[in-house]
Amino acid sequence: MSEEKIEKRKKIVLDWIKEPSNATLIAILILAFAIRMYYFPTIKGQPLWWDEAEYMATAKHWAFGVIYNLNGQRPPLFQALAALAFKLGLQEAAMRILLVIIPSVILSFTIYLLGKEMFDKKIALIAAFLSSISWTFVFWSLRLQPDFFSMIFQVLAVFFMWKYWKEENKKMILPALSGLCVALGVYFKVSALLVPMIFIVFIFLKERLSAFFNKANYVFSISFLISMVPYFIWSYFTFHDVLALRGGYTPDRTALEFAIGWYNFRFYYFLTEGVVFILFLIGLILALKFLFYSDLLLKEKKHWLNADIFCVLSLAFVSAFYIFYIRNTDDRWVFLWMPFIFLLAGKGLMFIYDKSKKYSKPLAILIIAVLLALSGYYQYKHFDSIIETKKDSYMPTKLSGIWLKENANKNDRVLSAGYTQTVYYSEINVTHLTGDYATQASFDGFLQNTTPRYVILSALEYNPPGALEWVQNNQNRVTPVQAYFSDAEKKNPILIIYEIKY
Repeated sequence: MSEEKIEKRKKIVLDWIKEPSNATLIAILILAFAIRMYYFPTIKGQPLWWDEAEYMATAKHWAFGVIYNLNGQRPPLFQALAALAFKLGLQEAAMRILLVIIPSVILSFTIYLLGKEMFDKKIALIAAFLSSISWTFVFWSLRLQPDFFSMIFQVLAVFFMWKYWKEENKKMILPALSGLCVALGVYFKVSALLVPMIFIVFIFLKERLSAFFNKANYVFSISFLISMVPYFIWSYFTFHDVLALRGGYTPDRTALEFAIGWYNFRFYYFLTEGVVFILFLIGLILALKFLFYSDLLLKEKKHWLNADIFCVLSLAFVSAFYIFYIRNTDDRWVFLWMPFIFLLAGKGLMFIYDKSKKYSKPLAILIIAVLLALSGYYQYKHFDSIIETKKDSYMPTKLSGIWLKENANKNDRVLSAGYTQTVYYSEINVTHLTGDYATQASFDGFLQNTTPRYVILSALEYNPPGALEWVQNNQNRVTPVQAYFSDAEKKNPILIIYEIKY
């Protein structure tokens, strides 16, 4: 490459960086990465939780042949990337950076892209900043799970479709890319299917019966289905079911007996807190102005192409899904809320700025700076506290698995209620100690059928009554070989590994 071309490209890059909005975006992304890496020394060896260990035990199963029963409701791509990392010789700490921390920073960038397309650069930058310091995003960016990969593709799917809807010269590549991104999102997390569900509702509100004659809707659908074919094939040959993933999102009879999950609404405050929540409420109230011209929405379809409407619809649809269908909520489950919450919070903040600017621009800038600083402070207090509090949770489970790896034989079998963690850390044959054994006799029969060498009883998991009763009444047949305690005096065991005599 000639020096002239190199200099020309350098100038393009430097000119791009000199643009204030681009420089601000770079600063936000650097901040996001710096926050996460600041906590990395603290968490790089923290024990894996159940879901994390399920992904990573699957990765070890594929990489090293560790015995593990795959869970059909977990799409495979995150585990496949982790298995590749293991095969390349990477350790768990490196995977935390490559598979979670970096994707969480990229997510902030994609939220900026979406915000710029739906609103403007200022709101997009505010949303990117709020995502970079969000306590739940920071906390989960330090845990080995696929949510950020999935969210990147979910946000890009919305970005491409919105870009298509806005353009006068419609390019079919955009809905095709959107369908591909939804599929890639599903390859990481099944909850990505909420995106096309939202699209369906929005399209029928916007296009009504003409939706059936819109080529773009078919392009999106075909792109999505073709992209899902490799998953369908893998699922069929692995689980004898092309839709094994539906198990995690099909409420069983017990779930349908739960009360309707109205407490889902609490998560709007729980995930934002303080200043961000107030800004979100202001933005939400402003967005709901479309209700005042609902008559026009009924008469003219063109008014439906409105970012406020799409944001409110997305929040409402995700809430309804978990309130009425799943009837349960966890912060990661509603991650799809977050881009729209941050965008509406940005809208609220810009409303304050515009009103304040009428009196004094320097004062308006100061107010915005103070509100953003307070937002960061509240989020910092939360994520700093929860990271410190949770960093050693399940440490006995991790240590017991490592002890088994170092002391048990490869052919030994162990019973453990912490199935996924024990498999991941011990890499030996583990049988899941479920809650099905209510009596000593039922547990004794289970032992005779499985003949484990070790049984782990842990206060961190549910231990079936039959297992507890059997151990208490068969002291001549069990030997505690390792124990972990909740107190320095070692009087209160929290996990005990028993060796069984036959």
